[in-house]
Amino acid sequence: MHYEKRVSFLEYNVIRKNWRRSKLKIALCYPNVYKAGMTGLTVQQLYYLFNLDEEVLCERCFFSEHPKTIESNAELKAFDILAFTLQYEEDYINMIRMLVNANINPLAEKRSESDPLIIVGGQAVSANPLPLSKIADCIFVGELEPELFNLLEILKERRSKKSRLNKLYGLDCIYYPGKDKVKRSIARNLDETPHILAQLTPSSEEALIDPIFANAFYLETSRSCNRRCRFCLLSWTNGPFRYRSFSKAKELLDAGLQRSRGERVVLLGAGISDVPWLKDICKEVIARGLKLSIPSLRPDVVDAELLELIKEGGQKSLALGVESLSSKNRVFLGKQYDDTIIEDVIRMAVDMGLTEIKLYLITCLPKEDINGASPLLQRIIKILSRSNTALRISINPLIPKPNTPFQWLPPPKPPVIKDHYKQYAKLFRYPRIKVDFLNPYRATSQALLSLGDEASGPCLIDLAKRPSITWSIMVKSLSKIFREVGIENPWDVVDIGYDKEILRRSFEYAMQIIK
Repeated sequence: MHYEKRVSFLEYNVIRKNWRRSKLKIALCYPNVYKAGMTGLTVQQLYYLFNLDEEVLCERCFFSEHPKTIESNAELKAFDILAFTLQYEEDYINMIRMLVNANINPLAEKRSESDPLIIVGGQAVSANPLPLSKIADCIFVGELEPELFNLLEILKERRSKKSRLNKLYGLDCIYYPGKDKVKRSIARNLDETPHILAQLTPSSEEALIDPIFANAFYLETSRSCNRRCRFCLLSWTNGPFRYRSFSKAKELLDAGLQRSRGERVVLLGAGISDVPWLKDICKEVIARGLKLSIPSLRPDVVDAELLELIKEGGQKSLALGVESLSSKNRVFLGKQYDDTIIEDVIRMAVDMGLTEIKLYLITCLPKEDINGASPLLQRIIKILSRSNTALRISINPLIPKPNTPFQWLPPPKPPVIKDHYKQYAKLFRYPRIKVDFLNPYRATSQALLSLGDEASGPCLIDLAKRPSITWSIMVKSLSKIFREVGIENPWDVVDIGYDKEILRRSFEYAMQIIK
């Protein structure tokens, strides 16, 4: 990871508060570069939530060689709290590097009373808090909104760090080493859950990772997904599936567009394909003369009307979570739809003149049927041959995630990943098909971190202190301390809200499919 220079361009809707009058100062830390952190809603929403309290000052800090906040250029040591949001396991090392670069000891037990209190949260650590349990002072599991008031009231108390931590430990959603069970915090009614309206927008398009997010208003439609695909962390650890009412979505759209700079509306939600009013909100956006973006959809919910709305909204490409071109592989993964559904959607997209279709595929499955993908691929190529539509395929190895049915699978090994990539590269050899592969060592590192335990922390600190590391070095180091998964796993400490025997039954059923 290369360090990023300080952000120097103008941002709209930045919140700046008086340092002297603020009772609690929080640095919201995203352990990756600005582009990654601000292309999405997570950082924006957390920034908004913390700053709702008039007594709280919250500023943002991104990964850099000399980490300082965007708003006031303040050092991290100047804050009472460092709140890290971790959506991806590979950002763990970046978090540690931010602490080291800020002259803060990464080991919790070595920090003093004068050091900021460090809280981490986010999707990755909510599923498995163990790898960072010796680094963070405490780990927040789940969604912030329901516990925001309780959390801030404790943190605002003029008491010692140890005293505040002891009170935090009493919250069901806070994990600390040795806790027997931590219960996920969940916002059950999204209509009653705050949504940021005055969203931060950079004045420079160079600050954004993808043009579709330039001058955009983000509208969160839903959370989680009810499909329960076996590889999907969100559907298993962030359920149940919830969505805002159509009236609330329209209210947020009206208010948000008044307070945010936006020529485009980006509809967000892991299970957005199952939101019943999806087409209605698309029509609302288009009626306002705005552009529309939907990052990814399930093939089995896309019809001609939805595609027409997407095209009318100015979106020239379509991204589909297909997962495999082999029906047997799809059933193993938990995707229950036929080849004809994929064909029909691609044919409709081609007929409507979309310029690009993107398919997300997963490889390195046990007993994977790679050749089984060929018949459907040939039919897709035939459809593309009569158009100018390009096909972009993104292939990632199956990465076992904690608290999902595939948590009992071993991490994929780089040589196996490379072999599968070679086979697919031959299969997809066609002029208008572009294939993207995730670095094999990077994929294995993600899996090792995902399924790690408390032993991961010291190993990550050693890696973070090296002047430079590669993905292969990470794999070698993490493999030495990797604990083989078993019937019981360290992350079972997380109460995901239902009987975990369901995970076992789903896993056993999947393994029967490929016998």
